[in-house]
Amino acid sequence: MQEMNHRIVNLKQGDKIELLFTVTLVDDDPLYLEQMQDFLHSMNISDIECFKSGEEFLSKVKENDKRLIVCEFDFGYNAMNGNDVLDEMRKRNFKMPVIILSGNDKLTLAIETLMKGALDYFFKGTENTFTSVLTSILKINEIQRLKEKN
Repeated sequence: MQEMNHRIVNLKQGDKIELLFTVTLVDDDPLYLEQMQDFLHSMNISDIECFKSGEEFLSKVKENDKRLIVCEFDFGYNAMNGNDVLDEMRKRNFKMPVIILSGNDKLTLAIETLMKGALDYFFKGTENTFTSVLTSILKINEIQRLKEKN
């Protein structure tokens, strides 16, 4: 684990990153989607797919897809939110790792989301949100790589 953390901390822009999955971004804010995608591309993550709603994501994704999901929690009033997406993924037996982003910084919401199976929860309102998500993606990737080795 210490080696994994050392590699993540020493990551530099331009370093080659080999992920075991497609990074799947789900957010109803097209500007935020574009900014996150641009940031991940700048860190040499190229296998990215974007969806503008939980419904769109769920209609196109299959159970055995190799994906890591970065999903916004706070979708509009008429749409599924991140918790709804998590619930539906579990009903469909999707085993994909999920990172939740939210404009809501309430600890109880973060705990509830993590208890439902999200692996990480980040508040969207901080300047280091993108790097926190990247670090989480890399840690999840490394854990997956170790699982596949054993």
